[in-house]
Amino acid sequence: MKLKNIILFILLFYSLNTTIAQEQKNGIDSEEKGITIANFLKMSGNWFIAYRDGIAQTQADDEIGIINEHKSAFVLKRSYFTLKKDLDKTFSVRYTMDLTVDRDGPDAGNIETRLKYLYVKAKPNFNSNVFTGNWIEVGMVHTPWLDYEQKINTYRVQDNMFIERNKIFNSADFGVTFGGNIGPVMNKKFLKEVNGAMPGKYATYVIGIYNGAGYSGEEKNNNKIISGRLSLRPFANTLPEFHISGYFNVGKGNSEQAPKFNQLLGFVTYTSKQLTLTAQAHRGIGDFRAAYLYEGTNKPIKNNGYSYFGEYKIKKTPFAIWGRYDSFYLKTDDVRGTKRYIGGVSYTVNKYLRLIANAEHNDKALNENNIYELNLEVSF
Repeated sequence: MKLKNIILFILLFYSLNTTIAQEQKNGIDSEEKGITIANFLKMSGNWFIAYRDGIAQTQADDEIGIINEHKSAFVLKRSYFTLKKDLDKTFSVRYTMDLTVDRDGPDAGNIETRLKYLYVKAKPNFNSNVFTGNWIEVGMVHTPWLDYEQKINTYRVQDNMFIERNKIFNSADFGVTFGGNIGPVMNKKFLKEVNGAMPGKYATYVIGIYNGAGYSGEEKNNNKIISGRLSLRPFANTLPEFHISGYFNVGKGNSEQAPKFNQLLGFVTYTSKQLTLTAQAHRGIGDFRAAYLYEGTNKPIKNNGYSYFGEYKIKKTPFAIWGRYDSFYLKTDDVRGTKRYIGGVSYTVNKYLRLIANAEHNDKALNENNIYELNLEVSF
């Protein structure tokens, strides 16, 4: 190692330890994840490491479908590395790398890196009594749905959320996302101690326009996808744990033929300190990758589905029990469908580490299989 690299490493290590020690002294370390480097850059990460016995995991942007080959192995399911920097009181930037295992070609088995988020975020100062907490992201940005759902169902370590698992769309894309609240911001204590997915006391909205190919896809046409979410807390003063959401996609699938891709999603959730319950229903036509087509045609297939999720955190213990049920159908003559039964137990070691043991039984087009996992989630 060259001398200048050693010096840089020592300086970085010193700045990290000095910053962490100061944050712990000020009580900041117990409040937020992430490491502030030399008071100017924030670094954080998420790792999903597992022992998996069952069929291979697939992602929404995978070209291949479910592989029915049984495997039993230690695997890296996902790894995210994020850097954030505040440029001033209005503007900030984010850079997130997505590390996963390459499963195709001569490099199969190697760890490959791609970008997940790369954007400039602004919090413009035009808030009013009606519109509060306004923000805008430009670049490779969040799409309006999955980031919200994953703050409620925190078991992304097991697998994708319902709508992404069935490859309707994924969580990031090239484009512009704008969001904010209608009315005041929710009580900060509630957002911190119960759930912060919906920051508005009465309503939160997010809307955007995107290429439609997803963060790992190549744009194959000139059409754009418009997506939006509206979340409401109808009993904000008496039952703030309850909120409902609606979401839509309008546009074309990502192929040269550009088949129709429309979607509506309804979502109901209850989130308290101990109990989380959700229910969602989806109805649409086509998908973002233009894969759900009648064979030999450019005609998109209608599809629908629903999903239920529940988690109970056992009081005064680090344990929680959780479960999920998914049902998804393509409306073809043979009515191809998928049903999944997922459940498990989690043990929170501390705010950085969590162990999750889970099992899944799924029935895809009459092919049944079981998956068993022991997951380690690292979040710092």
